[in-house]
Amino acid sequence: MTAVLRPPRPTWLPLAGRIGLVVVAVSLFAVAAPVTAVFYRVPVPLAMLVTAVLSLSIGLAPLFPRASSIAHLAGLAALGLLTAPGTAAPWPVSVTSMIGLCVLLVVLGVRSTWRLTAAVWTAATVLSLVLVAVSPARWAHPDVWATSFVVSAGDSLVLAAAAIVIGQRRTIRQELAEARRDAELEQARRRSVEERSRIARELHDVVAHSMSVVHMQAESAPYRVADLPPDARAEFAAIAETSRTALREMRQLLGTLRGDSEAERAPQPRLADLPGLVQATRAAGIPVELRLDTTGGGDDDADRLAQLTVYRVVQEALGNVARHAPGASTVVTVGSRGSALAVEVANAAPPAGTVPAAPPDDGGFGLAGMRERVAALGGTIDHGPDPDGGYRVTVRLPTQPAPSRSGPAADGGRR
Repeated sequence: MTAVLRPPRPTWLPLAGRIGLVVVAVSLFAVAAPVTAVFYRVPVPLAMLVTAVLSLSIGLAPLFPRASSIAHLAGLAALGLLTAPGTAAPWPVSVTSMIGLCVLLVVLGVRSTWRLTAAVWTAATVLSLVLVAVSPARWAHPDVWATSFVVSAGDSLVLAAAAIVIGQRRTIRQELAEARRDAELEQARRRSVEERSRIARELHDVVAHSMSVVHMQAESAPYRVADLPPDARAEFAAIAETSRTALREMRQLLGTLRGDSEAERAPQPRLADLPGLVQATRAAGIPVELRLDTTGGGDDDADRLAQLTVYRVVQEALGNVARHAPGASTVVTVGSRGSALAVEVANAAPPAGTVPAAPPDDGGFGLAGMRERVAALGGTIDHGPDPDGGYRVTVRLPTQPAPSRSGPAADGGRR
């Protein structure tokens, strides 16, 4: 179903409504003050004070609906008592007071709850009857106060009901918009979960299955092939160990994609795991020398995420050596340099007769993944060929105390 896009509401509408309400309140005060003083013969200071309260309560109704309603009702009561001794009509609610009451009810109906609007209308209606009851001098003219009561109560009721309908429609539209937004967010989360599950399935079907086959063949090769030389047995054992490590990391990655909390808490590689990585690379026929210098601080002094990044950088660099410069002697240097970890993986030119090296960064994602990892930690990376035909990768990473960072998310997207 195609969503219907509505044009955005102009931002000037709320400001225009407030300005209009202020203009109405000032106009009512400008008319009501002289009418009350001259026509109803109320002293000018009292007339200005009461009409100012009535007008000001209208202007402040959107901001303080309850307080403004109480102040307005108090102003109506004071005005009714002040105009009771005379004979002027309409009474107990003057024309300007009727207009002010209707404006207040409209504002409350649109901007506030229907309960408050109904309560204010009921209180204003009852207040008119109370003013009549406490003013015996007015009982002799029932046509005056009865007409005023009916007109005031009837007009304000109609306008209050219309305002409530508009306000409820506005509230319902807001609730529907919020519900639609929540539904869209939920759909986006569901799509994200489904996509992660799909990726997990693809990885399991394509990579994990293939690695399982490699592991099984490497494990069974010494039993299937007769008179296998010791070097070949060691080679197959190294292949089996490497495939087991890859399968273990793949299972952790699949668990993370599926939202498995146990997978997220699984231990990640650290600097202490580098010797094992180098040993596995040596077993694959690549002469690798590891120079691990942490005199500036031990493993636990470095941020776990920085240690993981160092491990992945070294792992990717050694993988590139195996692919592009098989048999080339390689030196891996990892050391603490003050508040930074320095990593360098340098390999010489491959021996004559081996597979020629591929051009640097030949379209794969290995070096791009390194750059993303290092940049995420605020580090620097430099890589490129050496004049002697080798290749060098140099990384510097800032370190932080281990508890300051955590999260397996940094292990996503290796290549």
